[in-house]
Amino acid sequence: MSGAVTTRTQSETARRHDEIVASLSTAETPLTHEELVTFMRSYLEMIDNEWGGLAENIEEGSCGDNADYTWNSTGRRVEVMDLAGFANQDYSDWDHDLLARWPAVQPPPGLSWDYLRDGGWIDQAHVWVTLGQRHYDIEAVEGVDNPFDLHDIRRGLVRTLRMSDPELLERVSNDPWWQGSIHLADTPIEAPAGPGMG
Repeated sequence: MSGAVTTRTQSETARRHDEIVASLSTAETPLTHEELVTFMRSYLEMIDNEWGGLAENIEEGSCGDNADYTWNSTGRRVEVMDLAGFANQDYSDWDHDLLARWPAVQPPPGLSWDYLRDGGWIDQAHVWVTLGQRHYDIEAVEGVDNPFDLHDIRRGLVRTLRMSDPELLERVSNDPWWQGSIHLADTPIEAPAGPGMG
């Protein structure tokens, strides 16, 4: 043995990510969509290249950890959200006054708020972050207007309807939104590609 000391160097991906986090976590101005997208892309790259991959992250149910990490890393300038955040105080129904402040948040085609409430979707387990009127998670790094467009929720709806209401799924399956959701449920999870990345 030569006695040489070896040091583990941080990957370029990790170094860039740490720089982004450092710049965002101490800022005192409102977070912009562009800053959040930059962070989310960097975080996705870390998950995909440094921490076991996107599929493993999602399959392990890490959405809450991802949302908390995003909240802390951006200086707590995003809101952590789940579908229960749209419910009334006793979680017995949707808070329609609150939903009125989010006009793009609408049930998927062929479903109603009542159907989602009665089907237990008020406490569906996916967690994401919001900034302004947009909803972001590790698969929707650019954000979406409606959280029902988040891939994890779409996959969950398809899987649930396959078990609990296959007739309804059959009736709505010609709708492009549902066709895309069925595809998401039947396709292995992969990191988004391209400029939109989700």
